[in-house]
Amino acid sequence: MPASTFAPANLQWMGLAKETTRGVAMAAPTFWVPVDSPTWVPTRPPIVDGALRGSMAGEYEQQQGQGHDTIAYKTYFYLDSVYPHLLAVLGNPDTIGGAGPYTHKTALYNGSGGDAAQPPSYTVFYNDGAGKVLAMPGAIPSTVKITIKPEGLAELNVTWVGLPATAITPPANTPTTAKPMPGWNTIITLGGTALSTFSEVDVEYKRATEIIPAVTGTQTPFAIFGGPVTVAGSITAIYQGYTADTNLQDYLTNTQPTLLVKVAPAGDAVNSILFQHSKVTYDVAAPSGTNKWMEVKATTKMLANATDALGGGFSPAQVILTSAQSTAY
Repeated sequence: MPASTFAPANLQWMGLAKETTRGVAMAAPTFWVPVDSPTWVPTRPPIVDGALRGSMAGEYEQQQGQGHDTIAYKTYFYLDSVYPHLLAVLGNPDTIGGAGPYTHKTALYNGSGGDAAQPPSYTVFYNDGAGKVLAMPGAIPSTVKITIKPEGLAELNVTWVGLPATAITPPANTPTTAKPMPGWNTIITLGGTALSTFSEVDVEYKRATEIIPAVTGTQTPFAIFGGPVTVAGSITAIYQGYTADTNLQDYLTNTQPTLLVKVAPAGDAVNSILFQHSKVTYDVAAPSGTNKWMEVKATTKMLANATDALGGGFSPAQVILTSAQSTAY
C-alpha cells in the first residue's frame, strides 16, 4: 500500500510584522495571532491566447498575469494582537499616552507629506501545517470585522491583501499567552448612555485595497494600494417599546449618536480596548420577533467626523487600547 502524506490542520499558525520598507518582507513575526480557519489564496489571473489559427478552437495557450495573494482568518480579542489589526486597517501611527497603564490610539490616517496617505504595510506569516512558512509582504487589510456576542468570545474576522508570498525557513513559533476576551465583558454606550439591552454588535472596517499593476519585468505588481475606508455595522437589542427604544427613536428622528464599544479581559479592571464612533447614522431599525422576545435589529454607518480624527482631517472611528505596553505598535 503506498504511503500517505497529509498535514494536520492543528499545526497551522499565523504571525505578523510591520514592515520597515513597504513591500520588503520582514524576517520573522514580531507578534503571533491565534487563528481559526485560516485560508491562503494565491491569485494569478489567466491571460488566454485566442488568436485565430485556421481552426475552430477558441483557446490555444495560457499565461499568468501579475498576481497577488490574500490571507484570511478568524481570531479573538487578545490584548497583544487585537489593537494592531485596527491600526493596520485605519493607518494612523500609534499615539501613546499615560504613564502605566498606557493608552494607544489610532484613527484613519489622512497623510503626511509624500506618503500618499497610505497605512503601514505588514508581512503576514502563514505556516501551512506541512512545515512550510509563507511570507506575504506589502500586506494591507481589506476587512477587519469585530463581532460581539454575550455567549461567545469577542472575535475578529480579518482579510489581508498582499504581494505574492514566498516560502521561507520557518521562524520560531512563539504563541501568545494572553487570554481571549469574552463577549459578555463588554460595555456598550449609545448616545452617552451605557445600555444593557444589546445581544449582538458587529462593526466592519473596510478599506478599498487593490493591487497597482505596472511593467516590472516580474509577475509581482508595483504595490498594494490602500484606498478609502468605510465603517458600517449592525446592532441587535432587546426591544424596549415604540417610545422607549433608543435604536428605533434614533432612526425615526435621524439622531446620529456616539457609539462606544469597550471590551476587556475577564477579571481585568485596568486593560481594555475601546471602539469609538462619534457619528453613527441608521439605515434601518426594525422591531421583529418569532417565538421568543421582541428584538430591534438596526444597520448603521459610522460617518467621518473631526472628533474621532487624530492629526487633522476626518475619521469614522478611533480605537483606544489601554495596556501595560509602553512602546508603539
